[in-house]
Amino acid sequence: MKNLKPQILEKLEEISDVEVSYFYPQKWTNLDKKPAISYYEMDNSVSSGADDGEYSSNIAIQVDVWAKSSSKCSKIAIEVNTKMEELGFERTLATDLYEQETKIYHKTMRFEKEEIL
Repeated sequence: MKNLKPQILEKLEEISDVEVSYFYPQKWTNLDKKPAISYYEMDNSVSSGADDGEYSSNIAIQVDVWAKSSSKCSKIAIEVNTKMEELGFERTLATDLYEQETKIYHKTMRFEKEEIL
């Protein structure tokens, strides 16, 4: 098992003018000025083993983008995709959502990779 969350946080923090949080955004009041990105690990399971031990892991990460406009949400999602590709992840899902009560645009993205240990 390998923990890639520190590298993911570091990459996502390279995106300018966003708040990055683990699991769920910490601040909702500033989305007009500073959109938010949240991320968490969905899966970290054994992919293959050798010599009675784990050889590689399947790692799946969910990244959510939260913004007050759909165009800003999409722009940040493209940047997220680039950063995750730099870490060797492949996008397996991207879907647009809209939070009706809060009027917040939300893009959910999922990424996966096999990590050799």
